Parts: sequence; C-alpha cells; structure tokens
Amino acid sequence: MMTLRSQRKERGFIPLMPRLSQGGMYAVAIRDGKDLWLLARIRRSMSGIFFLMQRDPSDWNPHASYHQSGISQVRSYRWKHFPTQKQRLDATFRGVATVFSMGISPGEEALYKVSCDAGSFDDVFQIPIEQFLSGQPHTLVADIIEPGMAAAPGPWKDIVVQKSFQDAVPWILVTLWRGLST
Repeated sequence: MMTLRSQRKERGFIPLMPRLSQGGMYAVAIRDGKDLWLLARIRRSMSGIFFLMQRDPSDWNPHASYHQSGISQVRSYRWKHFPTQKQRLDATFRGVATVFSMGISPGEEALYKVSCDAGSFDDVFQIPIEQFLSGQPHTLVADIIEPGMAAAPGPWKDIVVQKSFQDAVPWILVTLWRGLST
C-alpha cells in the first residue's frame, strides 16, 4: 500500500515553500543562579527581523533591523544609520547575513541587571554566566541563515554557545563568541 507521501512523490507533487512566520519575540538572557537577566531581544515580524539592544532608559530603544525588502539598518532614537540593500528576507533567502554584532567587554556581563520574564517571550536563549570567561571579550551575534548554514565568519575566535530559532525560514542563529582572532 502506498502512503500519501509516496503517492504525491510519484505524481510529481511539489511541496509548498517553507512557511514564513507571522511573528515571534525571543530573548537572549544571562542565567545567574536563579536570576535571569535580559541581554537582548529579537523580534520576527511580517516586516522583518529586529535585534533590540537592552538599555536602561525606557524611552530609548536602539535596534538593528533587516526588513523583508532587504533593507538593513541600525536605529537609535529617530536616526537611521548604515542603510544597506541586501537580499530579500523571504523563502528565496540563501546563505547567511548578520543582523547585528554586540560586543561584551570583560566583566560587562555582570552589569546586565534587567530581569527577564521568560513568560513574555516565545523562546529564551539562556546563556549561563559561567560561559563568560573572566578577562575575555565576548561578542553576541544575530545572523539570518538559510536552514542548515553556519554562523557568518568574523574576527572572533571561538564559538561558546549557539541557539537557532527555526520557527520560519530563514532561521535566526544567535552565537556567543569568545576572543578575537589574531
């Protein structure tokens, strides 16, 4: 007996394109014992993918964005910086593109003290504070990737930990890097 899948294959059925997400909000947080401290937020919406840096003043929301149209930019207050045209953010996306890289100086990880309410997010990438080695610079990088691709290369030395958000295509890959290549 033929399964539905084998019948479709035999008739030349072409599967639908991977689904595009209606949206989601993800947190990147530092786990310090029982405490969970917000490091950054990543939002996927119909208009694109946004990397939102955590800052104390509630009226300041600096962020990097990669829009469906392929426009990538950084915003702070009302100013747009570094507008760049890249490939469209849809099911035809190929390869890897970095949305934003955030440097974390030695010891800076201990300064993030905005509580992260995990229930307010669709998913949380929890990075144990022990992953941050004393005296070493770290970089948090958010990449958009074609499924199965690796993180974009950069001047960093070692991958500490990664998490991919695979709810839609292209995927979002978040990497914590340690050190700098010499």
